[in-house]
Amino acid sequence: MKSTKYRTENLLLYDYEHVEEHLSAMAAKGWRLESIGARLWKYRRAEPAKVRYAVTYIQDASQFNPGPTERQQTLEELCAAAGWEKVCDWFQMQIYCSEAEDPVPLETEESVRLEAVHRSMKRNYLPANTVFLILFLAMSAWFVCTLVTDPLRILENSAYLFIGPLLFLQSVILSITLGLYWRWYRRSSRSVAQGGPCAKPGKLQWINRATYGFLIPWTGLYLLSQLAASQKGPVIYFAVYMLLICLLGFLVRKTTALLRRMKASWGLNLFLTLLADVVLAIVLMGGLNFIAIQGGWYSGAKSETYVYLQEEWDVSPMDLPLTVSDLTAEEYSHIRRSEYDQSSIFVSRRSCRDTVREKYGRFWLEYKITQPQPWLYDLVLEDTLSPEESSLSVRGAHFSWLYTWEEVPAAPWGAEAAYRQSIDGEPRDTWLLIFPDRLAELSFSWDLTPEQMALAGEILKNA
Repeated sequence: MKSTKYRTENLLLYDYEHVEEHLSAMAAKGWRLESIGARLWKYRRAEPAKVRYAVTYIQDASQFNPGPTERQQTLEELCAAAGWEKVCDWFQMQIYCSEAEDPVPLETEESVRLEAVHRSMKRNYLPANTVFLILFLAMSAWFVCTLVTDPLRILENSAYLFIGPLLFLQSVILSITLGLYWRWYRRSSRSVAQGGPCAKPGKLQWINRATYGFLIPWTGLYLLSQLAASQKGPVIYFAVYMLLICLLGFLVRKTTALLRRMKASWGLNLFLTLLADVVLAIVLMGGLNFIAIQGGWYSGAKSETYVYLQEEWDVSPMDLPLTVSDLTAEEYSHIRRSEYDQSSIFVSRRSCRDTVREKYGRFWLEYKITQPQPWLYDLVLEDTLSPEESSLSVRGAHFSWLYTWEEVPAAPWGAEAAYRQSIDGEPRDTWLLIFPDRLAELSFSWDLTPEQMALAGEILKNA
């Protein structure tokens, strides 16, 4: 039988009444609160008993302090004399318990309680969450504006489709949470001014439950959509990322606790904790991204290579739908291939490149196959054919280029329509082939014969 257990509690810092009621109910079931972490509350098994809990607040309490402040020590002494035992603290919230039948109340002045709660909320909860709210609102506004003005940028990117609604959800949840607190504070201020008690906060647990009720299914849907599209890389990345976030939080908390045991000052503890947070984040997330790139989580595993004429070539080249060898009917000694798949549930986009070399020359081809949902086909086509300007500034000089598409005969490619790209009106060796269910954009380093054009169109049409 386990002697300890951990729970995620749906309680807010200023909701002292529900904290007291909840902890008393847990004690009646045989579980006593032992400590409160960043996300989990730790309980230890004990004999079921009727235990009274009381909550009070001290503004200068902090996990970065080298030990209990003078106010905390004074409070503990006074509470001990009155029969209250210190359990733990949660930011500025101080939690005490007593098994006495009718213990002396810790708070007797409602005005003092209200002011203590409000000072504690202003110390960390309100500033931090206000900043987060502004940030989430700004990011949500960008998401909505982009969805209206450039919908394809959102619809073709699974990460945007996943994160955008989460940003909006966080904005709503934080707005509600902060709004409910200020509503409670105003009501309590009016009640206390008239000689009454602080207002009842009401049932606030639904806020976190609603968050998890959306977050868990939405995350599951995102991961399933990636698996359905044969995108295992993003799923692996997400799983490892979440594990590293938990590890990061654990290591940062241990850093704070170690510095506290070493009696570091509040400022030094805070500085070194933030420094450890930044360094660990860079190391862990940088390492994850390095492993993801080297492991080919998004672009396919990187194969073993060798060097020939100062270039890397694949020992065992990957298979691609269309290769130089397919078009030339020749085998090459040196081959380098790459593939990048960027897909969402609305638009599938697969980019490939094949480079070969022999003593007499070096050839390459690259292509991108885009398959949108039928209802998005016209929008994708219109966006692809839109003129695009590119610019570059070098030492004060500004250069710009205009990329446009000019329609050309489609029959040699076996396509419904075909376009050739131009830069400032000069044709380049890049074509766009239009098929009933897809678009294929391709470039070559040599002039194709009519037979090669027909073969390329046939392969890309069915790839």
